[in-house]
Amino acid sequence: MAKKLDASKIPKRIASIKFGLMAPNEIRRLSAVEVKTADTYKDDGHAYHQGLMDPQMGVIEQGIRCETCGNKHDECPSHFGHIQLELPVIHCGFTPLIKTALKTTCNKCYRALLLDGGGTHPDDKELSEQDYYRNRVLDIIQKHGPGSPELKKIIKDIEKLCSGKKRMVCMHCGSEQGKIMLEKPTTFKEKFEDKREHKLNARDIREWLEGIPTDDLIYIGMDKESNRPEWVVMRVLPVPPITVRPSITLESGDRSEDDLTHKLVDVLRINQRLRENRDQGAPQLIVEDLWELLQYHITTYFDNQTSGVPPARHRSGRPLKTLTQRLKGKEGRFRSNLSGKRVNFCARSVISPDPFLGINEVGVPEQSAKDLTVPIRVTKRNREQLREMILRGPDNHPGVNYIVRGDTHRVRITDRTKFIWSGFRCMNPVCDGGDPDRDEPYEGMAPELNEVLRAPNFLPGLVIKKENRRTIEGLQENWVADLEATISNLRGEDENGNQLPEDDPRTTIHNRWKWEQEQSEDTPFPEHLDVICPHCGSPWDEEDEERTQVEDRLATVDLDGSPKPGMVVERHLIDGDVVIFNRQPSLHRMSMMVHEVRVMAGKTFRFNLSVCTPYNADFDGDEMNLHIIQSEEARAEAKVLMRVQENILSPRYGGAVIGGIHDHISGAYLLTNSDRVVAKGQSLEILSKINWTGDLPKEVKDENGEIGYNGRELLNLIIPSGINLSYKSRSNDQVEVIDGEILSGTIDKTGIGAEDGKLLDAVLQVHGSTRGAQFLNELTQLTIGICTALGFTTGIDDEDLPPVARSEIIEINSTACADVDAKLELYGKTGRGYEARPGRTPLETLEEDIMQILDQSRSKTGEIAKEHLASDNAAVMMAVSGARGSMDNLSMMAGSIGQTRVRGQRLERGYKDRVLSHFERNEKGAQAKGFVQSSFKKGLQPTEFFMLSISGRESLVDTAVRTSKSGYMQRRLINAMDDLKVHSDSHHSVRNTADRIIQFSYGEDGTDPTRSIRGSAINIRDVLDNALGGEK
Repeated sequence: MAKKLDASKIPKRIASIKFGLMAPNEIRRLSAVEVKTADTYKDDGHAYHQGLMDPQMGVIEQGIRCETCGNKHDECPSHFGHIQLELPVIHCGFTPLIKTALKTTCNKCYRALLLDGGGTHPDDKELSEQDYYRNRVLDIIQKHGPGSPELKKIIKDIEKLCSGKKRMVCMHCGSEQGKIMLEKPTTFKEKFEDKREHKLNARDIREWLEGIPTDDLIYIGMDKESNRPEWVVMRVLPVPPITVRPSITLESGDRSEDDLTHKLVDVLRINQRLRENRDQGAPQLIVEDLWELLQYHITTYFDNQTSGVPPARHRSGRPLKTLTQRLKGKEGRFRSNLSGKRVNFCARSVISPDPFLGINEVGVPEQSAKDLTVPIRVTKRNREQLREMILRGPDNHPGVNYIVRGDTHRVRITDRTKFIWSGFRCMNPVCDGGDPDRDEPYEGMAPELNEVLRAPNFLPGLVIKKENRRTIEGLQENWVADLEATISNLRGEDENGNQLPEDDPRTTIHNRWKWEQEQSEDTPFPEHLDVICPHCGSPWDEEDEERTQVEDRLATVDLDGSPKPGMVVERHLIDGDVVIFNRQPSLHRMSMMVHEVRVMAGKTFRFNLSVCTPYNADFDGDEMNLHIIQSEEARAEAKVLMRVQENILSPRYGGAVIGGIHDHISGAYLLTNSDRVVAKGQSLEILSKINWTGDLPKEVKDENGEIGYNGRELLNLIIPSGINLSYKSRSNDQVEVIDGEILSGTIDKTGIGAEDGKLLDAVLQVHGSTRGAQFLNELTQLTIGICTALGFTTGIDDEDLPPVARSEIIEINSTACADVDAKLELYGKTGRGYEARPGRTPLETLEEDIMQILDQSRSKTGEIAKEHLASDNAAVMMAVSGARGSMDNLSMMAGSIGQTRVRGQRLERGYKDRVLSHFERNEKGAQAKGFVQSSFKKGLQPTEFFMLSISGRESLVDTAVRTSKSGYMQRRLINAMDDLKVHSDSHHSVRNTADRIIQFSYGEDGTDPTRSIRGSAINIRDVLDNALGGEK
């Protein structure tokens, strides 16, 4: 006969989740206790019965059991209580639903104000209004689901129809209908045409909602099967378990209660006062005041930021953090706790640059490397290496912090135990585990000493205290009755932690001697309990002894003394380990990339400057996170997908997002500009930084007759063959690269810069990411080396101008100020005689003319500064090459700053009728409106400094606003597109979870930008060149 299946044990799949209101009787049924008193703890420290900290609602302290389920704090699921309210109270979160229900139904018969006769709806002559809207609502729920915008719209249409002027009299009972008004947050009024006004209290509203027929609930958007509208007017308030609102004990010994408990105390006290006043027959006015106060406390209990309600506060003035505040927002339960990531095996520190690291490397402080560990499984290949690490201990790098034995028990390596575990054997002096030829027994313990340490014992449940140590013989006597139970549960306790009796079939700890003395045919001695060594299961000296099942499962070494599979060593980070490096905010996928560790001195994380762009990192105090990958599979996957060299090309536009910056560009400019000859000694020193072992370029002589190498030829050494390029550099000269050799032109930001580098992009496209990373590493070393060798630097004297140039600049600025004064004089006070441009007022035309004059002045002073700054000036080189800054920045430093702007206009706002109090009222001259004649080198006048600061503040505010707006926009887009994925069909279509097609081909063209040519599928010029053999 087939065994009958128990339906309750058959696994089931969740089909849907439905949200709804909870009935008062359901709240009472789920409640473990009715809370009646506002007191929490007695003087002896115990909680009051039926108080807010009643143990029937769960426990938070160790050693105390829940009075409802009998479990300890870590096993108790926690239980709700409830408060029976003296008078009904409106739930502040459902006032829109109440308003819809009151507007849609009659105030006397409570039926929906919709015609039920046939042929009454204009859109469908055969259906009544009730039937038409019922069918519409059911159809929308079936197609779009409850809570959809379409359902909200149809419910709003029904509400608007029922509350219109044509429905001022009920068509069912003939009673007059008033206009329902809501005074936020919870006050409802009914206003009639004769200006009568009736305030609806919570009791009136509950009676109204109770009278609505079940069949009419569909017109207010409610499900008649599981909800009733009167449940939103509460008679019973659920009290959350104690674990939701735990109290804490301060250093003084006093208890500090949670904000929710404080609020519930207020509710209970007012509820009690309300009950007492009603019982004593107090005037209605006092009862209503207490009723409103109860409504206030329950409203702020649910939401302490309700509009129109003063927030509840502590004595210190801090607002209470109640239910809504705990759930919503960035710091709420959903985003902070459920969606937030809190991880182990990570580190955080300040970042700093290191130009001598490769782009795939990250410098990790030695202290962090000792604290963070990587789990490595012991094998014959790595045994000796790991043995040496264990002998170093946890304090010397590279060492070991923990060993995970075959029974999954973690053992902390210390100076006292490291020599024991270095041989992967236990510390029993007579144990033959490990290699007897190499592994010395523990000399600190003689065989006659009847003590053992906790470290090598493989029984995780056996706690050896100092005052109650077990002898070796005693440990040997205790073993388990069942092999699988040995492995899974070594403590002999039930699920509640209670010790099991020896005759219980679930027990795991038995006394060996009892079996030996009492064994019979009914209770034979278990063969797998013939344990040899109680620590590691290694055999004794007897040669014919075989390993038992318990030994074989729990031993960390095999019979040959080699470590068994399963032994794991948690060692320090060492050079070459794979880690994930991250800078927040993580705005795109290149904000988290894989690097290889290089352990270094110091306390900061270090990486190559080329990788700053994808991380959007600078070194003014930025911090970054380091995550240590814990499994071999994850390490392999991360290294293939997330390594820096695999993310050089941006998935946004297909260009290199990682490339040369700052000194890299300056160095390339120095090597390739003006046929520079680098001395032989300097050249060899530079090439040694990239470990160059190939042929050297042809020697040449410089203008002084010294032997050296052409800078362009040095750069050619690291460019791989097969690269053909022709483009214009920022210096406006033609760069020609044929088969990996630069024949002419200057290499600057256009050639090797991040997001711009044509040469770097070509190397990646032709030779792939590995060769591209090698080229970038060699390029950075080479360019940094030339900057160091030549002493490339900039100082304040780079902005010096001769006296003639300074005189010209002063004259230009004075002329501009005079021209502005002339325009103002022509405009006069009213501007009637001033010719206005089409579409502009005379004043707007005046401001445009003034801005044009001052801009021209600024351009002229800039040209003069550029003329007198030599081309070999370091600051000019940086600006021309694109390494840093621009010629406009230089002209502001050396020549004149010019007109400051706010929103593209001259300064307007400030003091009354003037920008600063240093000028006369209504003065509109150049200097009074923000024209700065000085340069940064010369120094600014006080008024110029103040006005320049105004535009600086504008940029700060603009940056902050743009950051918050773009961040919120990105979050909304992520949530909106969360269910979209690319399917593996022929066109790689994008579909949602309902299998609806959003895009027929991913990105409309199906092209991966990282595998494209700057966003295009192919470079047609390269295709034609290859086809025609280079013919024009």
